[in-house]
Amino acid sequence: MLSEIRDLNTVGFAVTEMLTRLIYHSENHLGPFDGKMMDDLNSIMEVAVRKNEAANITGALIFDNIWFMQVLEGEREALSATLRRIMADERHDNVTIMDVRPIHERMFANWWMGIAAVQGASEKLLTRHGVGPRFNPSKMTGEQALLLTVDLAQQGLSRKLASAAV
Repeated sequence: MLSEIRDLNTVGFAVTEMLTRLIYHSENHLGPFDGKMMDDLNSIMEVAVRKNEAANITGALIFDNIWFMQVLEGEREALSATLRRIMADERHDNVTIMDVRPIHERMFANWWMGIAAVQGASEKLLTRHGVGPRFNPSKMTGEQALLLTVDLAQQGLSRKLASAAV
């Protein structure tokens, strides 16, 4: 089989690598939910969008003042490199992989990186997904994390946060 793939490549057929979805959570070490945290997250987003676009990674980051939870989609090697950077980042602690699997299509194809805060009205959404009333990804399955992220995305992801949001 591998020789067939090599042969296809040599005659001009592109063999696409397997798309992968990675879901992880980590402890948020940015500090209190205030304007400074929003500014820090906007800086993170600017860098993430640039790096993700270059690596062809899409996804969404969900956060509150205690947790980050992120869904990333792309080629496995690119995701591995991104995860290594996240694990070395002092703004995260206890990075935990919730799910990683091959996928046929992206759920966040239009987002190099979208972001949403879990707060206020999100309590009903958390409860509907059986994980509420408080956001705690350490008690969620990968499937619950994905479905919650998709629901939050449907309510509207952002590319930048308002500094005054609390």
